Amino acid sequence: MKFKTLILAGLLILLAAYRSPTASSSPGRAPMQDIQFTAADFAGGSGSGFIITTEGVTLAADAVTAVYTSPVITTPFPFNVAVPQWIADTPEMSNLELRLRTKTAGGDWSQWADIRADNDLTLPGETEMFGELIAVPAADVTHQYLQFSISLGRYAGIAAPIMRQLTITLIDSTDGPTTEEMLAQQAALDAAQLGSGQAANGAAPRPTVISRDVWCTYADCDYTAGLYYEPATHMIVHHTVSGNSSSDWAAIVRAIWNFHTYTRGWGDVGYNYLIDRTGVIYEGHLNEDYLNLDVIGTHAAAANAGSMGVALMGTFTSAEENYPDPNNPIVEVPPPIMQAAAVDLLAWKADQRNIDVFDASRLVNMNWGLPHLMGHRDVYGGTATTCPGGSAYALLADLREQVAQRINFISPYIYIDELSGAFTKSNTSWYEGPKGCGNSGHSYYTWNVTDAALSTNWGEWRPDVAVNGRYEIEVYAPYCDTNGPETKGAVYTVTDSNGSHTVTVSHSANVGEWMSLGEFDLAAGTGNLIRLTDLTVNDPTNYDYGVWFDAIRLRPLEAYAANTAPAANAWQNQAGVNFTWDIINASSALTTTLQVSTDAAFNNMVYTQSWGTAVTTAAHTFTQDYADLYWRILFDTTFDHQTVSPDTRFGLDTIPPTSQISALFEIPSGGYLVQWQGSDILSGVATYTIEYRALGDTAWTQLVSGTTDVATVFMPPQPAQTYEFRSRATDQAGNVEAPHSSSDLDTTQSTLLSHVIMLPIINR
Repeated sequence: MKFKTLILAGLLILLAAYRSPTASSSPGRAPMQDIQFTAADFAGGSGSGFIITTEGVTLAADAVTAVYTSPVITTPFPFNVAVPQWIADTPEMSNLELRLRTKTAGGDWSQWADIRADNDLTLPGETEMFGELIAVPAADVTHQYLQFSISLGRYAGIAAPIMRQLTITLIDSTDGPTTEEMLAQQAALDAAQLGSGQAANGAAPRPTVISRDVWCTYADCDYTAGLYYEPATHMIVHHTVSGNSSSDWAAIVRAIWNFHTYTRGWGDVGYNYLIDRTGVIYEGHLNEDYLNLDVIGTHAAAANAGSMGVALMGTFTSAEENYPDPNNPIVEVPPPIMQAAAVDLLAWKADQRNIDVFDASRLVNMNWGLPHLMGHRDVYGGTATTCPGGSAYALLADLREQVAQRINFISPYIYIDELSGAFTKSNTSWYEGPKGCGNSGHSYYTWNVTDAALSTNWGEWRPDVAVNGRYEIEVYAPYCDTNGPETKGAVYTVTDSNGSHTVTVSHSANVGEWMSLGEFDLAAGTGNLIRLTDLTVNDPTNYDYGVWFDAIRLRPLEAYAANTAPAANAWQNQAGVNFTWDIINASSALTTTLQVSTDAAFNNMVYTQSWGTAVTTAAHTFTQDYADLYWRILFDTTFDHQTVSPDTRFGLDTIPPTSQISALFEIPSGGYLVQWQGSDILSGVATYTIEYRALGDTAWTQLVSGTTDVATVFMPPQPAQTYEFRSRATDQAGNVEAPHSSSDLDTTQSTLLSHVIMLPIINR
């Protein structure tokens, strides 16, 4: 598809509506100031291969590489955070890289920091690039010296790159409470507001969040004007493109607030929430009532309204993104504690706003669909930004699963991914969605043809259908930037129990959303087929329209059961067995039938019960034990045929096992080798407990318990004493043998075992 232009005008209107404090020094904010370099300001630097012109720093006429290092710069005030911004020309086949380091008056220089462009901070159409936030390494420490370096390169004969303007924003955000202090303050506030964080559905309460009132100690943080709200339907994951280590994350949050508020003029932190690497969550953009309102942040252009932006603090690029050094790429994965905090936060919002994290739909200001839980790059179809970085983006599928589990959400759909074994495709040339763009981080596409003789690409999905029934089939065309439009006439062929059906849908009109192919009668198994080719209709030209081969999904329309108990291959040890099952689409069930048989073909029924409604439990008392029983649920449905659940095997064993001490051998060490054996008619012996006592005692002592062994060594506490032994077995069904009323054997009945013959007897 051609890149869909973001609604920049709408975004600018939103930004204008926010309060816009002046950039001058104010007691309501942290100390902050820009230092700027243009043209002659670069004078005094050292290095080789560069020249300084009226336009800026560039390569000398015959040079192909150059390094410019600035003089040491004494800053106007001590700072703990520096944020570089620059305007540069970088022609194709040339490059320009920026580095920065800082230090205290008497200390050593920090390591050179390679500056990455942060596309989160750059609006569409802006010429100025914004770099990552650079923090000094120690808490409560400020630096007052900095130095930057510019590396330039090009191929011979190529136009030279030029650094036209470099601005460095200096911030001192050290004046404020530490994270530990704020956590204590927040705990006190939360305790005073019992239940304030409870989710609407109760499955996932709001996790501990350091509120604005606690972390934002500046006077300008306290405002209510210029806030706009829209119910959240989507959640967007970012990374802050800042350092991955800090001894004071709270100071970093305050620095981000100052930079977003004043330098960018956004009136507040762009993100709705931020999560540091220790798992602490901070409230970002001010929200007057987070239980009932979702404030519109400034984090994803036209996708701001109706989304919650969650920023992982740090830089999480993948090796494939190869920045800044292709030979030594920076690769960071969000640590487990940060991921866990993200799940807590996302689960709360998904539960509170009933967000299906596996689905996709349109946001209020957008005319294409986006995943409900996505990375920032998805807003732009995989282009314009790598945010939240490849290593964080790769976690999204797992985050969706964890969020769904946390809120006990079971999707009504069955998803079939194009990377699964249920999908096959032609052995021809294929394209893939950029930067992981697709339903689950991947997609295939090809370009269309309208002449059947030219058709080469095809793909087929063969879903493994659990039960016969009526299903709606939906297909997905992801919103991905391919520099071309989508087809208006993708032709799908669906083969079901009634034959083949042809359905045409428009990928163009429904990009980023699920499209229904209709309702079909599908048979259990893998015999159903959904096929798509590159041969399209309704396209005004013959080619250059994208055809997407991504995931499909099925939604059962008829009632069917998911058997829960007895579980597969479980043993029951009571004659009275309780059967339970879940019903999907219960409203279509006219009757419910439980069948129990001794064979998987259900030819030898031992119990059948029917009800004239949707039922989820039943009980039956069996008159004998069975090694194999099979049970299933049948529904007569409003679609005029019967659905059948997959059969579940279980066993019924109500008789306890038997066991005995079979032999005692006296060994030269002064101990005894104790051996035992047991049997069980149906389920088999699972474990043994062996007990002993001194002759004449009434109480028994455990020698071994819950063991699967059949022998052990006993060392008598009093060698001259006679000891007796008994065994007790438990079978696989949980039946426990009754304690023997007397001993099985005692040490007077042992056999002397020489060292020579002992080993073959005890080896197993």
